[in-house]
Amino acid sequence: AFLDDGAKVKIYVNLPGVGNCDDDNITIDFTERSLCLTVKDYAIISPSSSASKEEEAASEEDKGELIMDSAPETVKEIVEERKEDRCLTFAKLYGDIEKATFKKKPDKVIITLKKKGDSKWNSIIA
Repeated sequence: AFLDDGAKVKIYVNLPGVGNCDDDNITIDFTERSLCLTVKDYAIISPSSSASKEEEAASEEDKGELIMDSAPETVKEIVEERKEDRCLTFAKLYGDIEKATFKKKPDKVIITLKKKGDSKWNSIIA
């Protein structure tokens, strides 16, 4: 999603768990008409799989049995194995920009582009 906010354009990039990434692993490179956001070592976590495990454990608990999940060290190893780099690139932006910055939130990255002029952007790309 994006928002044309007068002198700025904001781009909202949903990445569940990105708030756990080191700040040094998130970079933004830009030119006057292009942009690349890179998130290195992004851990892919599936929220639906953890929810289903909790539901399964809860149903087993009702039966008087409790099934333990993997030890924390094993879970950590699995997450580390599933880390990968993510890159979002816009080769030709709708208009010229002067500056690009980002803010990391728990489950998203907000990119702020400072426009070179006050033209309205109908899209992110040209």
